[in-house]
Amino acid sequence: MAANTYAPSGFHEVRLWPGSAPNFAINGRQLPYNYGSNIAYGDPVYLTTSGVLALYVVAGTSIDGIAYGVDYFDPNNILSGGFHPAWLQPTLTSGTLVTVKTQTDPNMVFACQANGTALTATAIGQNIDIKTSSSGTPVTTSGISQCGLDAANVHTTATLPFRIVGIFGVTPGFSPNLPCINSSYVGTNDNQWLAVTMNTSDITTRTGQA
Repeated sequence: MAANTYAPSGFHEVRLWPGSAPNFAINGRQLPYNYGSNIAYGDPVYLTTSGVLALYVVAGTSIDGIAYGVDYFDPNNILSGGFHPAWLQPTLTSGTLVTVKTQTDPNMVFACQANGTALTATAIGQNIDIKTSSSGTPVTTSGISQCGLDAANVHTTATLPFRIVGIFGVTPGFSPNLPCINSSYVGTNDNQWLAVTMNTSDITTRTGQA
């Protein structure tokens, strides 16, 4: 089958699952000043047992939300201001407060591109993981995520982080007319854009973060 160009750009807010428009409200989550992995704009993150954020990686469990930039003051680069689209492991003074702007609403629907063979309506309601090594690698100039979903890893497994709720260009109510989707996109081709919610949101899971 023909394939759409695979050019993922992380997770984009679309709307709230009940049907209302998103208000783009976000929570501030703390990140250690010396955290050792990149976090791009649109990357998934989780809450550790220390109460701070970390980058979600393949085969993780709970999700806290999607990172949409970082606030911190860098005395070595004062012209950059306080907001940064991505965390690129700057050298900061010990104890510097770093706050990740995080979309944590478990009702939020996100658009994200999947890599692999086209899915059909039978995949809706199943769970999916991210693509290997696709988070933590921001585009150098913009800081935008290159995280995608793994179309070969769709199961009923309860611990997978995202729930498929639609396929853009296939499922009614999910038009492909989004700024993040290429104009040549075909909804039934490989490398589809999927609509997902957070399946293992730490807000709604019955088990505390471990």
